[in-house]
Amino acid sequence: MTTSPGNEHRVETRLDIQETILIEAMPKKVAGTDSGVVMCTSLDLSANGLQVAMDQQLEVGNILRLCVDLPDKEPIFLVAEVKWVRPDVSVGGYRTGFLLFESDDSDITQWKLWVVDMLGNN
Repeated sequence: MTTSPGNEHRVETRLDIQETILIEAMPKKVAGTDSGVVMCTSLDLSANGLQVAMDQQLEVGNILRLCVDLPDKEPIFLVAEVKWVRPDVSVGGYRTGFLLFESDDSDITQWKLWVVDMLGNN
């Protein structure tokens, strides 16, 4: 578990958890797949956002649908905005930050409950 250092704008506690994230509804040319779905891995997450490592560079401001594949749970579907993208020279690819939206078409309540549960277990 980490908290935000100096120059970051986040005030929430973040969990250093690696989970599989599927990003849906991406243009096929960006996704590099026929389905428009890209699989990536979370680096850290909080109730209102997450950071992922991925091969593709997304455009800041894009609003996308995410699916979080949690072990022993139903997938959680979220809607998020790309807030920032940074090259990750250590592994190649990009680190991407998402801000989660409150949306009727998402599982944001289940997500927040899961994050609270995980915070209580750490």
